[in-house]
Amino acid sequence: GKTTLLSMINGDNAKAYGQHIYLFGYKKGTGETVWDIKKHIGYFSQAMMRFFERYDTAENMIAGGMADTIGLYQQPAESIMQLAKEWLLVLGLQDQHKKLFVRFSAGYQRMILIARAMIKHPPLLILDEPTAGLNDADAALIVSLINKIADETNTAIIFVSHRNEPGLQPAFVLELLPDANGSAARITGERKLQQLC
Repeated sequence: GKTTLLSMINGDNAKAYGQHIYLFGYKKGTGETVWDIKKHIGYFSQAMMRFFERYDTAENMIAGGMADTIGLYQQPAESIMQLAKEWLLVLGLQDQHKKLFVRFSAGYQRMILIARAMIKHPPLLILDEPTAGLNDADAALIVSLINKIADETNTAIIFVSHRNEPGLQPAFVLELLPDANGSAARITGERKLQQLC
């Protein structure tokens, strides 16, 4: 159910068409482009990892997030490269900005891709199982970065996981539970949810 739920949130689901769904002020199906929607959403999924096996530097990988491209097809403006450098500083990788992305550990690769999703300062960041398959140390790096983004930006974060991640500090948790009709939701921390809505 989580993949369907995420695809409904970002409007990329056939069931969203013909419905009264609004995404960032655009009514679904009234002429918005995928790019109109994407500029408001940062997205990371472990499935994305297979698309990023090119020999790009960490700096270029992050900068590519501004245009949502896999690789750079033109030299970005200096302001974009400066943002990429600032994100490398946040990650503690400023001295490795020219290191090839494929040479980093799996945990650092995911951190770079999360920074790539954040470079455009989206109002919404969707993280689909960003710690799946990582060892405890790398998972802790990801959790630390997510907590930092939550504390220091105005970006709302949707973190999807099959487990409770140690150290993660969510405002609320929505748990999908199987039932006779598919699944039902249980929310903990609802007071904070009401404050957000």
